[in-house]
Order: sequence, then structure tokens, then C-alpha cells
Amino acid sequence: MPGLEDVFQFMLSIDVFDIIKLMVVLGLGFYLVFAVIVVRQVELMKRTLNGAIDVPLKILALVHLGVAFLVFGLAIAIL
Repeated sequence: MPGLEDVFQFMLSIDVFDIIKLMVVLGLGFYLVFAVIVVRQVELMKRTLNGAIDVPLKILALVHLGVAFLVFGLAIAIL
């Protein structure tokens, strides 16, 4: 069982940039979830409302989701 000195040593060894990297990756993860929800909402809207803008809006939502995946993957790879 780690003692109090081990806990303090661990706290002192944490780098500020590691915390920032973790926060950026978590934020991008939340944004990825948001992009998935946007696609879902567009699909529900498409079922409810019939119109000429359905297809372009669905394409835009899917492109948004793809870019969100790409940015999240790049953040994981780079950070």
C-alpha cells in the first residue's frame, strides 16, 4: 500500500502539459459524441420533415462527423 510520501512524489511528478493533453483529448472526445448526436438528430429531423434540403443536410452532418473523427484521431496520434 502506498504511503503518503509515495502519493506526494506522484503528485510532484505530474507534468502540467500532460494534464493539458488529457483535457484536450477529453474535450475532443466530447465533441465527437456531439457530432454523433448531430447525425442522429438530423436523421430524426429528416424522418419528421420532408423537404429538398434533407440530403444536403445529411451529407453535411456526415462530413462533420468524419472531420470530428479525423481531428480526434490526429489528436490521439500527435499528443
